[in-house]
Amino acid sequence: MLKIILLSMFALLTGGCSFIIDTQTSNAAEQLSQTILNHEDPATVSAAIPTLLIVMDSYARSDKSSGDAKLSAAKLYGAYAGAFVDEPGRRKTLTSTAFRYAREGSCKRMEKWCGLNNLDQQAFSEFVTTLDKREIETVYAYAVAWLSYIEAHSDDWNAVADLPKPQKLFSFVVEQDESYDHAGAHLYLGALALTIPPALGGKPEVGRAHFERAVELTDGQNLLINLEFARRYARLVFDKELHHELLIGVLASDPQFEGLTLMNVWAQQQAQILLDDESEYFD
Repeated sequence: MLKIILLSMFALLTGGCSFIIDTQTSNAAEQLSQTILNHEDPATVSAAIPTLLIVMDSYARSDKSSGDAKLSAAKLYGAYAGAFVDEPGRRKTLTSTAFRYAREGSCKRMEKWCGLNNLDQQAFSEFVTTLDKREIETVYAYAVAWLSYIEAHSDDWNAVADLPKPQKLFSFVVEQDESYDHAGAHLYLGALALTIPPALGGKPEVGRAHFERAVELTDGQNLLINLEFARRYARLVFDKELHHELLIGVLASDPQFEGLTLMNVWAQQQAQILLDDESEYFD
């Protein structure tokens, strides 16, 4: 359901790697994360990430690891699984690890997060009311890891039934800081609003509003937004003109932007694939 959109998790790497290494090397780790985000070749990054996973895992597995270390591991595991792994079995394994580290990391940061995923819908809604803006990083990381887990386990109805919970977390992020992570929460909420076709009670215009707001907040610099706008909204409502306009805009844009270059180059590659298929899809 949300496989492609999960590439936006790479934005979470900004500053994330610095949490897993002591302060003497945190600057080098920060530089590494920025290098990844600003790399121009997604294939090279895909080949390099498994090595980083092993390194990060060695820190996160330690009994003495901090909540930050575990959350950083969750971010990278989820990002790699969502963006670069197609095999269903591997994706289930990797996203399970990501979600486990998200649960452990948030629990280490603050006790009230322990066992959050086991709450029923009402208790979960009450939990969200206890959150404040200082927890936005934890909220967002937990929600993304949870969503990646649900997507990979879409054949498990118990997992799918939890979708409203990460949706509530993303809504909290929008309420506190809608521009957080390049308007990432709007991107996720837009995709979630479009998972149900209009004929079955879906609300495509709600999804469109989230995408349009995300474009506005980022000044169009996050090309993944327009890519997913075309893929998830324009195709759903069969709007060929909007689909073409959005994708041409993605291809015409300069992908070079601090913290977004990797995603933007990948978005342009995907935009070309969608354009090549446009006539067949709409005609």
